[in-house]
Amino acid sequence: MTASAPTVRPFAAGVVRQERARRTVTAMSESQDDSGVDLYRVAVDPAAYADVPASLFVYRQTRGETSYTGVVADVAVSAIADGQVRGHEAVHRLRVDALIWHHGRTNSPPALVKLLHRAGPAYARVVAAAQEAAPVLDFDGPLGFRQTLWRLPDGPDAAALASEMSAGRLYIADGHHRAAAAVEEWRSAGQHDAGLLCVVYPTDGLTLSAFHRRISGPLDPGALLALFDDGFRVRRVAEPPTPRVGSMGLYVGSCWYDVDVTGPRPPGAAGLDVSILQTRVIEHLEPAPPGRVRTVDAVPAATSLDDLVARCDLEGGALVTLAPPPADAVLEVADAGEVMPPKATFFEPKPAAGMFLRR
Repeated sequence: MTASAPTVRPFAAGVVRQERARRTVTAMSESQDDSGVDLYRVAVDPAAYADVPASLFVYRQTRGETSYTGVVADVAVSAIADGQVRGHEAVHRLRVDALIWHHGRTNSPPALVKLLHRAGPAYARVVAAAQEAAPVLDFDGPLGFRQTLWRLPDGPDAAALASEMSAGRLYIADGHHRAAAAVEEWRSAGQHDAGLLCVVYPTDGLTLSAFHRRISGPLDPGALLALFDDGFRVRRVAEPPTPRVGSMGLYVGSCWYDVDVTGPRPPGAAGLDVSILQTRVIEHLEPAPPGRVRTVDAVPAATSLDDLVARCDLEGGALVTLAPPPADAVLEVADAGEVMPPKATFFEPKPAAGMFLRR
């Protein structure tokens, strides 16, 4: 990219009107699947949006005492193609094709792709200053998040922010299929100056959550514990342990164990706790009894632990609780050109859908 064609840039669009926001803006899961496809054909009323000049926006979601603030911008699709914007998840061809088909037939509000970057001084200064002004949008939105939006006026601050973000690498936190579809569309159109609407957060600007692993039963607790003999330190504990990087919880045979990873860690994705669990334990589970199928389910860490434990007790299964990897580990996987194991972690929260409409 050259100085005359920055990676991160202002965009012209319609912004939902304050009086229409609560009826128009939805949680992404209510109108779109993880690919951004509008499953329910949500009707779009163009009159619900007011046109604004090409701008960057500061976007904040707040729930309780916690807030998440990023910058909404147009990101050059060419930067995804050339590796300046990097992902950490595998993409599936059918989902990409579905997005391309959908984009060719609708003009629904775009789902914002979440990006991470290592924020510099301009980001911190401009984003903080923007929030001292009156917002262009402020309302109680879906899932209990207050949605607040500030427009950055054209000027040296907005230019400095765009320049700083354009100079560094960007990492996809959520929206890998949307990014892949945008690259396919960009190439098919002759590599024109296409952009993808994104919200860019600092690397510590989102919450990482983990997926636990629930192993179906019945299984022999002793045989499962024996798989942790090499490369782990296992201690029986009275209460569910809090998982942390390098340590996981294990529930089997109506008992809790604190399990520390002690063996050597391979570099990259193979060295993550979830990968070590997969290669050293799950791939060596005893076969299911005749007539049964052994399954290993990935369950979000927010799932009730009591419910998961009750399920294990009912069928004689097991549960392994995991902590999410640090954000830097996810970025290192992306830099190495690798992908994270399936259902290893996810970034929260998702941005609301329907706040912007590309004209």
